[in-house]
Amino acid sequence: MAYRLKEIKFKERPCHILLQNENGPCPLLAAANVLLLKDSITLPSNCIGAGVITIDELLNVLAEKILTNKTGSDHHIQEVMDLFPTLQFGMDVNPKFTDGPTGVEYTPGLDAFDLLHMEMVHGWLLDPQSPEFCLVEGRTYNQLINAVIEGNDAGSTLEQNPNAPNHEELSTKANEGTIIHHFLESSGHQLTQYGLTVLHEYLKDDQMAVFFRNNHFNSLIKHQGHLYLLITDIGYASVGNIVWEKLDVIDGDTEYVNQEFQAPPPMQHHEVAHTATGEQLIANDLQSQADYQLALQLSQETTSTPTTTTNNSSSQPAAAASPPPLVASPPPAATTAPIPIPTTTTTTNATTSATPTPDTAPTPAPTPPARISFNGQEVAVAVPTDPTLLSEEERDRMVALQLQQQEEKAESMRRQQQEANSHSLALQLQREEDLRQQQQSSASAQAQAASNANARRKAKGKDGDCVIM
Repeated sequence: MAYRLKEIKFKERPCHILLQNENGPCPLLAAANVLLLKDSITLPSNCIGAGVITIDELLNVLAEKILTNKTGSDHHIQEVMDLFPTLQFGMDVNPKFTDGPTGVEYTPGLDAFDLLHMEMVHGWLLDPQSPEFCLVEGRTYNQLINAVIEGNDAGSTLEQNPNAPNHEELSTKANEGTIIHHFLESSGHQLTQYGLTVLHEYLKDDQMAVFFRNNHFNSLIKHQGHLYLLITDIGYASVGNIVWEKLDVIDGDTEYVNQEFQAPPPMQHHEVAHTATGEQLIANDLQSQADYQLALQLSQETTSTPTTTTNNSSSQPAAAASPPPLVASPPPAATTAPIPIPTTTTTTNATTSATPTPDTAPTPAPTPPARISFNGQEVAVAVPTDPTLLSEEERDRMVALQLQQQEEKAESMRRQQQEANSHSLALQLQREEDLRQQQQSSASAQAQAASNANARRKAKGKDGDCVIM
C-alpha cells in the first residue's frame, strides 16, 4: 500500500501532500496532510525523490511525531500505535447532532487525533429551532437508527392489530420513528446549512482540522473567512492549478481554487484515467531497477579487453573477467566506457606513411556503444556492430530485453485503460443504485406515514398526541 505525492505551495512554502489510494480519503491521509501543511512532519527524502511513500514509511513518520509530542501515557501511546495500521482503511465515527462540531461518541481511533494534536470536526448538526430537535437532542447516529427501527416495528404491529392494548405507546414510537427517519433522509449529505454556519463560527482563520463527512475524512482549513477542503483525488495529481475545494454549500456544487485560494484560469479537459497510483509508481520503479540490472550485466559480460601483438602474430583476446557485483540502484548519470579495439603495430618514417602489408590489416574505426533508456536515464551498453565481438546468445538477450520492455509498456497501457473503464462503469452503476434507493426509501416513508395515519384514524377515531407533520 502506498500514497502518491503532489507538490504544492502553502503560505509561500513548497510542501508535498498525499493523494488518495484505493482506500479513498481515509483518516490517516487527512491527518498526515494536516501535519504536512502545518510543517509539523517531514517526509523522507527518498520518498520525495520517488514521488511516493509506502504505508510503512508513513506510519513511521506519524509514530515519531506522536513520540515527539509526548502526550499521554506509554500505555495510551502503544494502544494508538497498534491501531495505526487499521486507520488506512477507515474509522468508525458515531456523530452527535446537537453537541457541536466536535460532538461524536468516543472510539479508540479518536485518540490518534488527540496524540497528533489536531481535532476532528463535522457539520451534521440540527438547528435547535427545528421541530424534531426534542427527539434528536443528545442522541447519536446509532441511537437514531435504533429509534427508526423501533418505529417501523411499532407501525407494523398497529397495522396487524389496530386495537392493541398499548396502542398509544406504539403510535408514539411510530410517529417518532417517522420524524427521525425524515431528518436522516433530508440530511443525507451529512452536512446541514446550520452545521456549515457553526463550522464557520467554530474555526479560527488559518486553523486546520480533519473534516468528517459521508464516511470520508478530509483536511479542512478556514482561510480569509472561507472554508476549504484539500483536494486529494488521484486524478488531479498532475493538475497544479487545482488544490482546494471551497466548502460553502451542502449539495456538492462547489468551486475549485488554486494554491493561492484563487479561481484558476480555464483549463482544457485532462484525462485522469492514466494517472499512476502510488502502488503503480512503486511497481514501475522496481521494474526499472530490474531492467537496469539486466542491462548492466549485459554491458559487463560483452565488454572484454583483448590482447594485441605485433606484425605476423595472431591476435589472442584475453578471457573476459568475472563481472563485478550488481549495484542496488542506477548511478545518477550514465557512464560510457570505450570499447577496446584490436590494433596492430606498423613501421613509419618521417616522410611517408606505412602501407598495409598482407600480414597487417587496417585498424577499424571505434564502434560507439549502444544506449538504452531506463527510468529516464541512458545506460551505455557495449554492443559492437562487429559480429565477431558479440555472440549470438548475447544478441538474442538484447533483442529479448527490448521486446520485453515493449510488451510490458503495451500491457501496462491496456491494464490502465481497463481499470479506467471499469471504474467509470462502477461509478455510473453506483449513482443509479443510490438514486433508485433514495426514490424507494422516500416512497416507502410516505406510504408508511399514510398507513400509520389511516390506522390511527380507524383506532377509536383519535390520533397520537405527538404527531409532527
